[in-house]
Amino acid sequence: MMPGHVSPRDLDAVLISHAHLDHVGAVPLLLVSGAPKIFATESTVRQAEVLLKDMLKLSGYFLPFTDAEVLKFVRATQRVNYGERIRIKDAEIEFIDAGHIPGSAQIVVNADKTLLYSGDFTSVKTRLLDGCDDPGSGFDVVVTESTYALEAHLPRKVLEDNVVELARETVNQGGVMVVPSFAVARAQEVACILAAHGFHENVWMDGMARQLLQLYLDDEEYVDGFDLLARTSRKLRIVKGRRDRERLLEDPSVVISPAGMLKGGPAAYYAQKIAGDEASTILLVSFQAPNTPGAKLLAEGKLSPNGSEIKAAAKVVQYKLSAHAGQAELRDYISKRSDSGIAITIHGDPEACEALAAWVNANTGLKAINPSGPEPIVV
Repeated sequence: MMPGHVSPRDLDAVLISHAHLDHVGAVPLLLVSGAPKIFATESTVRQAEVLLKDMLKLSGYFLPFTDAEVLKFVRATQRVNYGERIRIKDAEIEFIDAGHIPGSAQIVVNADKTLLYSGDFTSVKTRLLDGCDDPGSGFDVVVTESTYALEAHLPRKVLEDNVVELARETVNQGGVMVVPSFAVARAQEVACILAAHGFHENVWMDGMARQLLQLYLDDEEYVDGFDLLARTSRKLRIVKGRRDRERLLEDPSVVISPAGMLKGGPAAYYAQKIAGDEASTILLVSFQAPNTPGAKLLAEGKLSPNGSEIKAAAKVVQYKLSAHAGQAELRDYISKRSDSGIAITIHGDPEACEALAAWVNANTGLKAINPSGPEPIVV
């Protein structure tokens, strides 16, 4: 998260782009022996609290902080609205909607030089969010994610049509469609897609996605598709315990639940239960990291619960409803940010970061750098 030689006491501020754990998971560590100023949107703090507490529940013994630091983080973080400008010493800071998940932000730092940090972002409109706002141009430094620099996304309409068609096909043949989904935004988006397309069969939601659903319903300011989400929530069936989990598998339906890569959560239970049913479907709607159960299921058609092995007779499909910019969106975004200055490509596999840097150098006036270590970059 930060250079090891930098003490929390030496930080002027911590600016949090969004609530995913790869961006906020180590922040409580800064509060063990220090008290830096921390800034984030209200929605980011609320989601981060849920995710950090869940991480402690699962891995607390191995973490160097406790619930006390999470509580300190929630209480100490200064909330920032989109478009609001705050001052930290001689720098002016602005948070701009990144369109990634509710509350996510691009961050502009305006001092003797101007810097744009893209955070994780997308310009593509989804059922929950309208995509990122335009952060402007003329920046001296652009720090950009590179996650999908080597991969183009299918148009959202095509992905939505595919999801709905697969759901209808599955229930019409008497099966259950299990949708392992990230609890943060993805599960709720899948439910909204089905509702928007007039899918009238039972749709269930389970796991931590239920808690995030309620959080978003209480957080209208940060959910562009709030009206659809509210309508969808009234038709959703919420799993309340073991009896519901058993009962929902008895009839044709769709069940949406974490974990998105089948590393645990109710989704792993549902996938195991329907794996042997040729009429049923397991729909993966996100990237599957190497060596995860979801990746193995895609590659080999097998699940491995508790050391055993199940060959999937159910249909296994992947439609990536990504919340990151694809290759075309990344290139369009960065080409509009400046005619000169420096671009720093991060947050991607080494090949993706290198490829985006090479494209920027060949096609824009920016000089792109793909940092490979802790060396300082002088602007």
